[in-house]
Amino acid sequence: MTLYLLPNLLGSNLDHSLFLPISVDHAVSTLDGLIAESEGGGRRYLKQFSTKKKPHEMPIALLKSSAQKNELDFLLEPVINGENWGVVSDCGLPCLADPGAALVRRARYHNLLVHTFSGPSSITHALVLSGLSGQSFHFHGYLPKEPKERAKTLKVYEKTLRTTHIFIEAPYRNLHTYQACLDTLKPTTLLSVATQLTTPEEWIQTAPISWWRTQKEISSKIMKKPTIFLFTAEK
Repeated sequence: MTLYLLPNLLGSNLDHSLFLPISVDHAVSTLDGLIAESEGGGRRYLKQFSTKKKPHEMPIALLKSSAQKNELDFLLEPVINGENWGVVSDCGLPCLADPGAALVRRARYHNLLVHTFSGPSSITHALVLSGLSGQSFHFHGYLPKEPKERAKTLKVYEKTLRTTHIFIEAPYRNLHTYQACLDTLKPTTLLSVATQLTTPEEWIQTAPISWWRTQKEISSKIMKKPTIFLFTAEK
C-alpha cells in the first residue's frame, strides 16, 4: 500500500518526540514491516514507538547499497501486495547520504505510494548552522581516500567561488580529512566543522583556514565522532 521513508535521530539516547513530527508516530503504528540498514538499528528504532506488532516480532528486511533491481523488487513485494512498510537509516533521513534512492526509484516504477517526513539531517543542519551560503551549495558525499586524489579534489572544489561544498567522512578518518583541508585550502577559505549535531555534545565552528591552522585542540572534538565538513571560497 504505502512505503514510508522514516526520519531517524542523529544521536543515541535522545527523545524522539523532540525531533520527529507526530505524524511519524502514526505512520510507524501502521507498519507491517521495516526495511533497514541493519537489523539491530531497525529494532532499536521500533522500540521508540507504539507498533502493531512487538518490535522483536516485526519483520525486518535489510537494504544493501549494492542491491540490484530484482532484490529491490523483492523488498517491495509486500507493499505491492497491500502492506505498509517503512524505510529507515541508522541515522538521519533515508536517501540522503544513505541507501534508499534506488528503492524509491523502483517504487515509482511500480506506481507505489511513497511518503516521507521532515526530520533531522546532519547535512542540512550543518549547512544552516554554518553561516555559509545556503543559496548555492553542493553535497559531495565522501572525499577520495588516497591523499593525492583527496588534495586534488579539494582544489577543484575550491575553484567554484561563493558555493558551499559539503562532505562527510567515516568518523575514524575525520582527522585525515580535517588535516587535508588545512594543508590544501587557501588561508582565506572559510571552513566549517560540525560534529555530534542535535546531541548535548553538539559543536560547530566556522572560520578561515588561517584560523584553523592556529588551533591545537580540535582533534579531540572530532576524533571518531560523526562530523560534517563544509567550506566556501569567496575569492
